[in-house]
Amino acid sequence: MPTQKLKDDVFETLKLVLSSDSEDEEILLQQLLVEDDSDDFPENQVAEDLDDEDEDESLAEDSPDGSEILTPVEVYEDAHSYASTDSASPGVPQAARRKPIERNVHKDVNVHSRGMPENPLKQDYTRSIIKLFSGEGEKDIFHIVKAKDQWAADPTLPKRRNMRHGISYTDDQRQMEATIGWDWYYDQGGRETFTTRQNVQNLTVDEAQPYSQITRHGDQEFVIGPYEKQKRYSLAPAQTLGLDEAWRTPEDQEPHLKRRRHGWILNVGTCVKCLDWAPIQDGNVQYLAVATAKTANSPRSSTSDPPAFTALPAPSVLQLWTFPTLGSQENIERPYVHSHLCSDWGETKQLKWCPVPRKARSSPSDAHIGLLAVICGDGHTRVLDIRIDPNQGLGKFAKYHGSGFAAPPPAGNVSTCLAWLSSTDLAIGYSNGHLAIYDICPSARSIPSDTADRNVPRESSTIHQEEPVPWLSMPLHTTYIMSLSSAYPTHPALLTSISLAGYLRLTSLVAPKTDYVLSARTRSPPTSLAYCDSLMSVVGTEESSETIKLWGLRCFYASFQCAKLPAPPGPGNGTVDAGRCHSTIATGSADGSVMVTNPMRKVLGRKQSGYQQCIFKHEWRPATTVQTSEENLGRRRGLSRITEGYKAEKVNLLLRNNFGKTNETAPITTIYEEETAVTALAWNSNLPYGGWLAVGWGSGLVRVQDVAID
Repeated sequence: MPTQKLKDDVFETLKLVLSSDSEDEEILLQQLLVEDDSDDFPENQVAEDLDDEDEDESLAEDSPDGSEILTPVEVYEDAHSYASTDSASPGVPQAARRKPIERNVHKDVNVHSRGMPENPLKQDYTRSIIKLFSGEGEKDIFHIVKAKDQWAADPTLPKRRNMRHGISYTDDQRQMEATIGWDWYYDQGGRETFTTRQNVQNLTVDEAQPYSQITRHGDQEFVIGPYEKQKRYSLAPAQTLGLDEAWRTPEDQEPHLKRRRHGWILNVGTCVKCLDWAPIQDGNVQYLAVATAKTANSPRSSTSDPPAFTALPAPSVLQLWTFPTLGSQENIERPYVHSHLCSDWGETKQLKWCPVPRKARSSPSDAHIGLLAVICGDGHTRVLDIRIDPNQGLGKFAKYHGSGFAAPPPAGNVSTCLAWLSSTDLAIGYSNGHLAIYDICPSARSIPSDTADRNVPRESSTIHQEEPVPWLSMPLHTTYIMSLSSAYPTHPALLTSISLAGYLRLTSLVAPKTDYVLSARTRSPPTSLAYCDSLMSVVGTEESSETIKLWGLRCFYASFQCAKLPAPPGPGNGTVDAGRCHSTIATGSADGSVMVTNPMRKVLGRKQSGYQQCIFKHEWRPATTVQTSEENLGRRRGLSRITEGYKAEKVNLLLRNNFGKTNETAPITTIYEEETAVTALAWNSNLPYGGWLAVGWGSGLVRVQDVAID
């Protein structure tokens, strides 16, 4: 389809020719008609030394036709399209370009491709498929090739000796971000501002009673251990069980034998809503933040509005678990709850630590763990400065009366998801489909602490002037945004989003209104997204086909299936994650199983089959008799069973029927108990402990295990 600008030029010139007998005007019209017949969608050349032969079948599952992106030069002169490396109009010879008519106010445009061609060539398949993910840039090609050499040999679980930071994330870049990137916090008053605004109060036993009841709902009973030798255990709230204790046999009593399992089972009380590891650059202690969901007796909205679109303030608690490692994988002490972070902002819907590395400058008496961004039940997005005071007791309850940064949602909407772009930039998605990106540094210094979280109407002019102003605010989707994912650290200016409408969108923040690509629409869009840096792709799960999919940054309009799930994906925004120090992807399902796979072989190999493996599975069933006290607390009493030892299998993307066969009709969906499903999981982003995987279930159990192999 010709552009509107070209149409206008043709009609303007046609009028001149009809009203004049000049030969020059007739020649000009002929030139315009020649340009009009040219191809509006020229294909990108993959490589100069590749022959143009028959194309192989498409690797994409859904690749509908779409138009190219038009980027006006007069608006974005320095715009750069991340979907293509071509800066000029492809396929249009330099001599064929026409100087615009002076009387036309429109100017020329750059035509940016939506991505690389989706069909790799047969003659050099390996080289072509690499460029499908990397594009034609030398730096990105080196990134994919280096990642393939580093991790393609790992079948499913990551190998400890192959772990490293991102391929393109150099030591110089990490050092710069860890030092200069935090000057605003240490040298420009950011730390003092956060301390003043948060106003943290240590609660007594009586004051902490409304918050302690949220996570204390009786003991958790479960069965775990070797096959046919499982034992029954009971854990009180905030208690732990070592996996080596559950797997200990009489033969393991010898002191020279190594531990068979490096991990723990935690009882956090109720259904796990979300969890995330703190990115600690220095030290051997690891921290895990866990948020639990409300129970049946928790406050609920009295209106008929949907809960996902309704703001509801209520008491809430975040648990901060500490894992002392003592500098050795073999010498790990028992984890414990260091503190409970209390507030009256409502149930925590999502939490994420700032992923930017940091070099500590404070004294040991005031250890700074990091910045924690949370989406609260009252619809606001807040950033908390989490610190550890060794002089305070363990398990204490600390109430936050304010936050270092608070961003209110648009009127009548709530915050739904967030993503860190840097140490100061935070992207927030809303229920109306809008996107807002804030700079927390100047906002934190400009807003007084006594008015940041005051519960006053939005119509107040005083508060409206003091609210933080985003440096980017635009409608990204037409409805509820379910998940945001940044391509940090390789391409931090790229932001991926998914909405209830079923469209997955890749947006370049350099020119967000013009440089974006949409994927094929799905009826069951993924509720959780993660960025896989090894393949420069976005990872998500599809409920209808029960598969794990990849969307490459350079071929975003197409998707690539890399694994098959045993059941539909688990609920919530956080049931899929890609390793930061390796290429393994972990996904949780509604049947309580945790599936891991290395997509390198399946995606980059032509004849090689990928492998997937269920590393452990959780099952829950209700008790035959229910105690009245448990019912009043809103928690169902039951028994859990955790099994493991499943072997790896080849990836088979065919549908399964009732009899387990893969060559017939449509799949059958099973309805599982709510407490069985995986509700949250996360890889540890710290290099020495990159193989640690934390998984939370609906029953209130959390399993933390080092799954890396030697």
